[in-house]
Amino acid sequence: MGIIERVLKRIKQVPAARLAPSFADLSEQPEPSKLPPLDRPGIDESRLDADQLAWRRDGVVIKRGFIDDSILRPYIVRRLQLQHVSLEKHMLGWETPSPYEHIAELRELCLYPKLMHLMASLVGDAMLLHLNLTGWLSTERNWHQDDYLNPPHVNGWYAAAWIALGEIRDDAGPFEYIPGSHRWPLLRQARVKQFMSPEELGRRNDAGHDTWPRDSERFVVPAIEAEIAARAPEIRRFTGQAGDVLIWHGRLMHPGTKATGANAWRPALIAHYSGLHHRPDMPRRAIDGNGHAYAVFDHPLV
Repeated sequence: MGIIERVLKRIKQVPAARLAPSFADLSEQPEPSKLPPLDRPGIDESRLDADQLAWRRDGVVIKRGFIDDSILRPYIVRRLQLQHVSLEKHMLGWETPSPYEHIAELRELCLYPKLMHLMASLVGDAMLLHLNLTGWLSTERNWHQDDYLNPPHVNGWYAAAWIALGEIRDDAGPFEYIPGSHRWPLLRQARVKQFMSPEELGRRNDAGHDTWPRDSERFVVPAIEAEIAARAPEIRRFTGQAGDVLIWHGRLMHPGTKATGANAWRPALIAHYSGLHHRPDMPRRAIDGNGHAYAVFDHPLV
């Protein structure tokens, strides 16, 4: 037996969880017929508006001054009440993944009709609100796609909105992304989990939530970084002022960057949505006064 054969034999004997997978090992190209309309090949782009063309090209739509102060202000006032709880709470926001269930001002901002209509035109379905991140610090979550955290049937019927509530500076850990990376192969939850141990997959945090998304970063992030190095793509950052909105595709490659300035203050609201008819795993819904939907989980407000 030659040296190459012996090495290959040893590799086959190593448990999968100990191998360092590549991006190709963790991802696949979804079936085009199952994708949202703007993600499918061969559509007539002459029929698309400027936002839809940007979405198809970049996986991102940026709208400056999109939300008026009168719409932002009620939520900002409610959010500022956390400063009376503690400095940590003030900066990190609510831990509850769906605080919109309890906070009307937050729900009204996330379901702002102008925003909901725009996202529906991009994704091709009415949208269902189901997650908030309310911290005023960067999450510092490393490179990832949102879609792989969901069941495989989601397939890009997903969008998130990054809403600036004040000035977002370049040194405050702004949103960073790779335009066009929503056309890269899609990370798949099942492919990621095959490289994890049963103990890791069964782990929960104090709130009872699975920790595998964070635990898997030890090999998912290096695989993505190697793919980025190989492709050498353009990387952009989103900075701006109150009322500016960035909407991104569920398959877009992005991180939460680290703050580099002395003041890490980054007042923003992040909201995640899925196509209303593409989340059978979220059957409980409610409708606001404008006819827009949000998922109901009965999470306590903490």
